[in-house]
Amino acid sequence: MRLLIVILGAAALAGCGGIRHLTLTPPELGFRYLMRLVDDGFDSGDHWRHYQSGNDLSMGVGDGVYRIDFSGRQYVWAEREGRHDNVVIEVDATQVSDYDHNAYGLACRLNAANNGRGYFFLISGDGYASIRWSNGRSLDPIVSAAPSEYIRRGRSSNRIRAVCIDDYLALWVNGHFVAEARDERASQGAVALAGVMNYQGRRLSVEFDDLKIWRAALDLGEL
Repeated sequence: MRLLIVILGAAALAGCGGIRHLTLTPPELGFRYLMRLVDDGFDSGDHWRHYQSGNDLSMGVGDGVYRIDFSGRQYVWAEREGRHDNVVIEVDATQVSDYDHNAYGLACRLNAANNGRGYFFLISGDGYASIRWSNGRSLDPIVSAAPSEYIRRGRSSNRIRAVCIDDYLALWVNGHFVAEARDERASQGAVALAGVMNYQGRRLSVEFDDLKIWRAALDLGEL
C-alpha cells in the first residue's frame, strides 16, 4: 500500500517583499458538510505506514497520534488510504520541537503516482500560513506565506481545516478563515499530513490527532 512518500528538496516558504498580513475579510464562498467519511483518532496504524531512516526521519502512529519527526532541508508527507474529490479535512497539529521556522499541515488531492503532486495547506511555528502547489520537487505558492493572528505560535496546538471543493481551496485555523484560492490542476486524490523544513541542521517534530474528513459541497450562503 502506498500510504507514505518522502521527498527531499527545496521548499522555500518565505513571502516575497515586505510583510503583509493575510486578509481578515470573510471567505468568498461557504461550504456544507454532506457526509463524514473518516474519523481517525490514531488509535491504530491500520491506514498508515511507519517509516524510519536512522535519526534523520521518523513517521508513524504511536501513543494515539501520528508523529512526523525529521531534520534537514526537505518536505515530507504521509498519505492516508483512499482517494477523494470534494472534501473538508480537519486535524489537530501540535508542534513539539523548538525551532519555529518550519511549516506543517494538510494536503489534498495527491495524485495516484504517489509523487507528492497536489495541494498543501500549511502553517508555521512563527505564525505564517500559505496554500501551496507541490509538483513533487518544490512547493510553489498559490497563496504566498503571510502572518495570521489566528495561529498559535511555537510549541502549541492548532486545529487546521483544509477545504478542497471543485476548484475552490481554503485554509482555516482554530475556527477562523485564513486564506482561499482557485486552482484547477487537481480534482481528486489522497489526503495527507505534511511537514516542511527549509534549513539544514534544524529539526521539525509535529504530532497530529483527531483527523476528520467530510464529503462536502460549495454553498453560496454564509458559513
